[in-house]
Amino acid sequence: MGTQINGHGAAPSFSYLLYRYLWPFQYFRDVTRGGRLERQQAYRHNRAMRRYLPGFVAKWSFLTLLAMAAGSALEHSGLAIPAAGSFIFATWTLIVALLLAVDWFWLERFPELY
Repeated sequence: MGTQINGHGAAPSFSYLLYRYLWPFQYFRDVTRGGRLERQQAYRHNRAMRRYLPGFVAKWSFLTLLAMAAGSALEHSGLAIPAAGSFIFATWTLIVALLLAVDWFWLERFPELY
């Protein structure tokens, strides 16, 4: 008997698991859509899910440090173009980490928006 993870009997792919591990935005709801009651419920859901954000900030911060270290190693070995790509990737991961940190601080600070 196979393990049924997604209801179809097949185990999820590695890329799907990596996506679920790294991308936190799928766990949150849009608070700009719907009526007042739906927006309130979405905001309360997001506040309940905020406890997972520090873990995602740590993951993205680690990716930033890893990309910076790779870029530095590539730069010292004389590979300028791959080093630039690593530094660009590090900048993107840093932006995501900062966005997640701001989201967490916002959800901690404002218990009720409506």
